Amino acid sequence: MKLLSRVLMAGFALHLAAPAARGQVVSESVDLSAAQKFRDEGLTRSKMDDLATYLTDVIGARLTNSPASRKANAWAAETFRSWGLTNVKIEPWDSAFGRGWEIVSYSGRILSPWPKPLAAYPQAWSGSTLVKGKPATVSCQAVALDIKDSTDIPKYSGKLKGACVLRGAPRVVGPEFTPAETRLTLDELINPPPPRAAGAPGNFQQFQRLNTLTNQLLHAEQPAVVLQGSNWTYGLFLNGGHFDGRTARDSVYNPIPHLIVAHEQYGTLWRVAQRGLPVQLELNLQTRFLDDNRYPTNVTAEITGTDKADEVVMLGAHYDSWHSGTGATDNGAGSLVMMEAMRILKTLGLPMRRTVRIGLWTGEEQGLIGSRTWLRIHQAELAKISAYVNVDNGTGKLRGIWDQSNSAAIPIFQQILAPLQDLGVVVVRHGNTGGTDHLSFVAQGVPGFNFIQDPIEYGSRTHHSNVDTYERLVIDDLKQAATVVAWTVFELANRPEMMPRPAAPTP
Repeated sequence: MKLLSRVLMAGFALHLAAPAARGQVVSESVDLSAAQKFRDEGLTRSKMDDLATYLTDVIGARLTNSPASRKANAWAAETFRSWGLTNVKIEPWDSAFGRGWEIVSYSGRILSPWPKPLAAYPQAWSGSTLVKGKPATVSCQAVALDIKDSTDIPKYSGKLKGACVLRGAPRVVGPEFTPAETRLTLDELINPPPPRAAGAPGNFQQFQRLNTLTNQLLHAEQPAVVLQGSNWTYGLFLNGGHFDGRTARDSVYNPIPHLIVAHEQYGTLWRVAQRGLPVQLELNLQTRFLDDNRYPTNVTAEITGTDKADEVVMLGAHYDSWHSGTGATDNGAGSLVMMEAMRILKTLGLPMRRTVRIGLWTGEEQGLIGSRTWLRIHQAELAKISAYVNVDNGTGKLRGIWDQSNSAAIPIFQQILAPLQDLGVVVVRHGNTGGTDHLSFVAQGVPGFNFIQDPIEYGSRTHHSNVDTYERLVIDDLKQAATVVAWTVFELANRPEMMPRPAAPTP
């Protein structure tokens, strides 16, 4: 094998958003002949499409602790065993999450001001429509709940019981004057726009208090159904969770049914109701809660290392999703990339000094709970984890990696990723990116990193929406991503030293 003991920066330099620490010299041994093998296996003999169709079309959405989530975990473990991975585990959490939940059926109609099917989708952990405690179709008058501050709460006392409550004015969504997200330009990679300024803390606290008061009003009044407009337009249902979801998971009662309504229809219903004209709806929503097991599971599997087998390089992604689509780009894509990366590593069979471990986490959408739980259970092992790498930003190509403000990692990633520049991997960005499971590792002092991806339609079409399905996956991009991840993990596993620890855990 031809080893490149030092990658010449003139020939292989990746662009940086910030320089590495002054005076720091890092020399990586990069095996270029091995890099070609990774390309051949990952780009020309990929199993990505087969994995993707099964996960999204056969298993489908993977809401935390739902029956489909459990089925997906079993499938991943079976797949890992068939590839010859070792130490395959479906590991329960050490704390309860709550009841599983799934949709049985939904139908809805607008009766007035004119007849039309109601384009809506239930929120997670929504209850069923009931009449005298039994599943049934309900017919109800819509009431526009327009609460701007706490003084508006008393106006609705005694007026919501049995009603279809339109919770809040529709969001104003303007026309699309610019193209949807596609690929990041080199300038956007190197010089990203500054983050949007956060709102004043007091305003957010005020919003939380008002939200709490509104929820208390709804609990006291017991409407037949609560409806909210989708924050995305063009008939897309942007999902989140039931306003009472956490309590619904922890308890045994039937929570208030909660529907997200297409932006266009919701706006019509709201405006008519605000005029004082009748808006009559007919709805039947049936859901199922599962009390058999309140402890979700994570899936892990390994390829055992050689002389440094007690040290570990981890790769992972969150495996759970929301429920209206099939969780394709969020985050079936990241999970499939990590699974395929493990297959590439196992198929090539090239020696790796450290053990490589994959983690497929659930409960990310409810606050990174699965990865945080795994780290708590495995606290004694954390000092031996060299690094954790994560993918969770859609279906696009990988374009680089964040250093997560661990500047000592910059020259290491520069040299490891240098042979992949022609695949579009061109930046190691200094700074922090958030919102996904690498943060759980960083908070425990373990070097955790998230790859940079082309957004494609992630923030405008697929993230948490009902169209997050196989059709939104760019399979060739995912092949590239799996190849990049497999190569990165291979190099990290064979470094003489573990990855440098960050200066201090990120809160």
